[in-house]
Amino acid sequence: MDLNQIFVLNLKKWRKAAGISQKKLAEKCEAAHSYIRQLESGVGHPSFAFIAKIAEALEIEPYLLFYDESSQTNHSARAKYAESVQAKLLETVSGSIKNAFEELRKYQC
Repeated sequence: MDLNQIFVLNLKKWRKAAGISQKKLAEKCEAAHSYIRQLESGVGHPSFAFIAKIAEALEIEPYLLFYDESSQTNHSARAKYAESVQAKLLETVSGSIKNAFEELRKYQC
């Protein structure tokens, strides 16, 4: 998913979560209703200043308009995989150390 698609999805999500219409958001941002409609359809491309206005109107931090939740899901899957690899490595290393100590004991007697 590209950054513009993420922005469009998040703009709609946060506007609906705030319980306001496109028209009300436009009023809060001092913009035309048609411009908000263009943004939510992916046609318009806002400036950084306008993104800040949108975030302020929605009472959120601007980065939330670009936060990709799907990457967080992928991150969780990667973290779980890393934990399983780490557990297997620890098990292997522990077994090797145990075997090494057993061999060492044989020679100490």
